[in-house]
Amino acid sequence: MRLFMNALYNAVGSTVTGYDGPHPFIGRIVDVRAMAGDDLRVTVELDDPCGNAPKGDHLLFSGKELYDDGGGNLSSNLHVYFD
Repeated sequence: MRLFMNALYNAVGSTVTGYDGPHPFIGRIVDVRAMAGDDLRVTVELDDPCGNAPKGDHLLFSGKELYDDGGGNLSSNLHVYFD
């Protein structure tokens, strides 16, 4: 997990795919910030519309959520493609 978080911290521009609820999405990481404790807050800008979210809208994920493939939250099948 430590290696993943270190790579994620410098992953601006990398692609993220998965499902936001029942809707598939693809987007790019536009911001990564440290959170309290040992987690990261990752902002993903959508490349295409996703459900009610238009292209260019943002989804927020925690680093642990991305590492755990969604971790049982509304998002699932999450993948980060480090560019």
